[in-house]
Amino acid sequence: MSARAAKVAAAIFAGGRGRRMGGGPGAGGAGARAGDRSGGGDDAGGVTKGWLMVEGQRIIDRQLAVLRSRFAEVVIAANDPAPWVALGLRVIADRVAGGIGPLAGLDAVLADLGDEIDAVVCVASDMPFLAAGVVELLRDGAPGALALAPRIAGRPEPLLARYARGVAPIVGAQIARGEYAMIDLLARVNATWIDEPELRRRDPELRSLINVNTPSDLARLAPGRPPGSG
Repeated sequence: MSARAAKVAAAIFAGGRGRRMGGGPGAGGAGARAGDRSGGGDDAGGVTKGWLMVEGQRIIDRQLAVLRSRFAEVVIAANDPAPWVALGLRVIADRVAGGIGPLAGLDAVLADLGDEIDAVVCVASDMPFLAAGVVELLRDGAPGALALAPRIAGRPEPLLARYARGVAPIVGAQIARGEYAMIDLLARVNATWIDEPELRRRDPELRSLINVNTPSDLARLAPGRPPGSG
């Protein structure tokens, strides 16, 4: 990124971090933009994950409440625009056929960015508890990094991370080789890590990392059952 104030885009990947809820594997400051990615499948057991209700609100509404006040534009990256049209946001589809998952979404969003945008923050749309401090850290931290991502107990979080425009050719080359894992991309670009102590300063319970991956995950988030209860 240049010496001027960086303009960062954000991408929320609508299919979420994990497999679909039906039990089968899923495929896989001012001037900033945010994008919501389907991750190779817009549904979770027949339900769009962003439309699931958590604490009386749809996940997508909870996320937009955080993102809209911090980014100049929010976009949706998804192959099926239908579920998202009512939000009045622009939808970006994959450029690569085959439903290969979030890496194709990142490829599409990076290709779509205006010249004034330097990077994109990716957030899975099944994460209902985004902390403003975490989003701001991803937007503003380590401005020269090709990628900035949390790493908890040695495990990276590629769908709560920022990717610079400069990773675009690396993404394209990885897709061409048939290697679709986002964590492989983080390794290739020598990502800058946000480790647990720094993350906890902005999100003490690490609630930003909670995702709705299965029906039991959703049940655990029901009223009266705090996250983490079995």
